[in-house]
Amino acid sequence: MADYLDRLTADMKAAMKAGDKSRLEVLRMVISEIKKKAEESGELDAEAEAAVLHRAVKTRADTVVQATAAGRTEIATKEQSEIEVIQAYLPQQMSAEEVAEKVGALAAEIDYGGPKDTGRFMKEWMARYKGQADGKAVQTALKQL
Repeated sequence: MADYLDRLTADMKAAMKAGDKSRLEVLRMVISEIKKKAEESGELDAEAEAAVLHRAVKTRADTVVQATAAGRTEIATKEQSEIEVIQAYLPQQMSAEEVAEKVGALAAEIDYGGPKDTGRFMKEWMARYKGQADGKAVQTALKQL
């Protein structure tokens, strides 16, 4: 197991000692998801653990959107606080300006020719910047070119 699980476990123990029940609940869920994924596919590296954390954030973000649309602010608030706890363990995300700048630079570098080159562009983007920007933000910046 890689360093994400070790950090999460240490922070879970600290939350237990501090009596921080909401943080403890989130950390337990995330640790459980990582261990479950490890059982399914064997030993996980840091990248695979980060993917589990990204998926947890994405799932909760979808829930926030749905809960807000349904007028369930208490659920949206709870999920948003869980997102903040999980994001503390992920690498810093690029701002929209940084994404647009890097998309433009990479598109020029690989001679992006439009929608037909999107697959090639995304493959190169993921090789360089995986986990540093939301895929939707990258797609939006790419369409604006």
